[in-house]
Amino acid sequence: MNDAQKLWWRQAQSDLALYIQLRRAGAHECHVLHYLQMATEKISKAYLWRSGHAPPKSHTGFIRFLKALLDRRAGELEWIAKTLGFGRREDLDKWVSSVQILAYSLQNIAPAEARNGPNPEYPWPHEAPVHCPSDHKFALWSQLLNTGQGRKMMEFIQRAISCFDAYA
Repeated sequence: MNDAQKLWWRQAQSDLALYIQLRRAGAHECHVLHYLQMATEKISKAYLWRSGHAPPKSHTGFIRFLKALLDRRAGELEWIAKTLGFGRREDLDKWVSSVQILAYSLQNIAPAEARNGPNPEYPWPHEAPVHCPSDHKFALWSQLLNTGQGRKMMEFIQRAISCFDAYA
């Protein structure tokens, strides 16, 4: 693991810790989602720094991270899959394919990506706000809590961050 990866990983750990605290405290969905999205952004950047070059400066790294994991050599991928809670690398591959829409939704709730739609930080639409994030019920949050894919994604995110040093 290089120095840049360590820095991004530490920030991902911090964002994840705050996500967990906010969730346990019953904070508004917008705050919980904000820190979950930020944790995925940071762990993605930590992983993408493997090349020694900075990944794009954007909020949309989670899909890149998931796809980059699958680009590892077969032997490494088998071990990574088990580390991340999957029985086989094929299971990880199928799961990544099945959650792309959900992962895309999570990475794109950042205000820069949400455009004039629901985001966890700012009232929208920008020109004539009628929605306040703290009052909004996010469909994404409901999917994460109430579907098997969503729960597996939240478990995956926590494992990906907690065991990052094992597969970085």
